[in-house]
Amino acid sequence: MNFSRSQQFCKFISSKMLHNNSCIIPKTFVYHKLKITSHRILFSHVQPAVHFSNSTPLNSDTRTMSADEKKLFDIYYDGILKAQNDSSVLIIDVREKEEIDETGKLPGSIHIPMGEVANTLLSLSEKDFKDKFNKNKPSKDTKIILSCRSGKRSGMVQEEMQKLGYENAYNYVGGWLDWESNQKT
Repeated sequence: MNFSRSQQFCKFISSKMLHNNSCIIPKTFVYHKLKITSHRILFSHVQPAVHFSNSTPLNSDTRTMSADEKKLFDIYYDGILKAQNDSSVLIIDVREKEEIDETGKLPGSIHIPMGEVANTLLSLSEKDFKDKFNKNKPSKDTKIILSCRSGKRSGMVQEEMQKLGYENAYNYVGGWLDWESNQKT
């Protein structure tokens, strides 16, 4: 492809991206009109980047949980009380250190900040986990309950953990605010 044609193509792509924020160009246009021989083209100067490939998308087993299925993985105050007396359940408070310093963590829980949960569970050895948290490192089958201030952040961590194969990851809906309000009554 000569420089003039590639320059025209880039202008074409840029104009489409500015109007639509996306651009689908038939493969025949790219390969036959411009005589491109490579399998992949990347235009990094266009936002967002445009990738072309002649490869076939991979089949995946990605599945989205329905709202009813997700509700089964929600824990409320009564459930957290039971879990605190069950040594086979791991409760993780995912709030930031400053929040824990201000309020304390849920009784029976360990503290791992939200952004560190996946890395901690995947990278620490069983011995290092036990040394750091005085709890056994959870397996992919262990029931894990995640908690934060109100249940939103822990819900995000729950989804991340489930995608990593921790199928028994639960979210304490209401989190610390629910815990605190139930303790006062």
